[in-house]
Amino acid sequence: TQDELMIHKGPVRCLCVSKDGSLLISGSSDQTICITNVVTAPECPTYLRLTESDSGMLSGVCISYDNSVIVATATSGSIFLYDPTTPKPLGTHYDAHDMGANACDITLHDDRNLLATVGADYLAKLWYVDNYKLLPYTTLSGHSGQLLCCKFHLLDQSKLLLFTGSYDKTIIIWSVESGEKLHQSICHSSFIYSIALHEDQLVTCSSDKTVKVWGVGSGKTRTISVIPTSTQETLTEWESKQVNNWLSRLLPDHPPTELTGQDLATIELDELIDSLECGEEKDKARLKQSVCLLRAFGGIPNEFLCPISMEIMTDPVVMTDGHTYERSNITEWLSAGNCRSPFTNATLSAKSIVSNHNLRKLINSVFFLD
Repeated sequence: TQDELMIHKGPVRCLCVSKDGSLLISGSSDQTICITNVVTAPECPTYLRLTESDSGMLSGVCISYDNSVIVATATSGSIFLYDPTTPKPLGTHYDAHDMGANACDITLHDDRNLLATVGADYLAKLWYVDNYKLLPYTTLSGHSGQLLCCKFHLLDQSKLLLFTGSYDKTIIIWSVESGEKLHQSICHSSFIYSIALHEDQLVTCSSDKTVKVWGVGSGKTRTISVIPTSTQETLTEWESKQVNNWLSRLLPDHPPTELTGQDLATIELDELIDSLECGEEKDKARLKQSVCLLRAFGGIPNEFLCPISMEIMTDPVVMTDGHTYERSNITEWLSAGNCRSPFTNATLSAKSIVSNHNLRKLINSVFFLD
């Protein structure tokens, strides 16, 4: 079954599940953390809040093994510690990471809660949690880009490891006991946004639109499988549904077709246009131009997608961070009081936006043809 819980007023940015499976913890850009008991009272969530003085956005949440402590990280670099029954944090560690904290995880180590946090300062930091205070344990340095995710893993029931993923496209496996870097692999062709572990398998996901499953043993990884996850498949992977979506944007009155992306990519161009039965010469010209571009790109380029929504842009604008976004998405981001780039997390030098006319023309040449 599929249950939908509308429990936040803003986008949900992070979540975790308690070790016993009873609690769902979610963090939102509306500055709230929601605790939902999915077993006994899914319709009656409770809420925790960031301190009013903190200007950051929630970036990570985790909960201790005994459900007594909830930890949240923020893009301001702060770490917040909560009793799940108290709406305000009982402990706050400001500026734990320069330029922002991006994720966290918690485990038991020597019968104490051990917290890992990672940030835009390229560092992973380990802390003992003692009475809602953080006691530094060690700092790990080895990535060449900001860290986006982290997970603890107990190997062979005896060796505690920490896995970290980064903008540098690599996963590092660390020994928690010694702080030694045991292994580092380039795992994706783009940023690694999230990781998960179960028994001897590591799962990584990336902005390269793939999920990869790895075997873990002796502190190293081996690839088991690669699962493409892109909603914007390469052209040859399109089914007739995707072809009709493209066609309806290009020519709204055109009837559905049974053609696939493989057909678009391989059928001789004039024969393909004739098979689509467009009466108007201008429509034939539009189709021919669009098909040629799709073939050249191999599908929908990443550059056509807004980094915030991962949807095709219709009104692309450039921010001072040098990246392009859909106007409505970045406007909403700025209106929420954010002063950091949603793509790099770096502080924005200004909040001005400039239309990306060249990209808009290119997108329109494939889809809209103004």
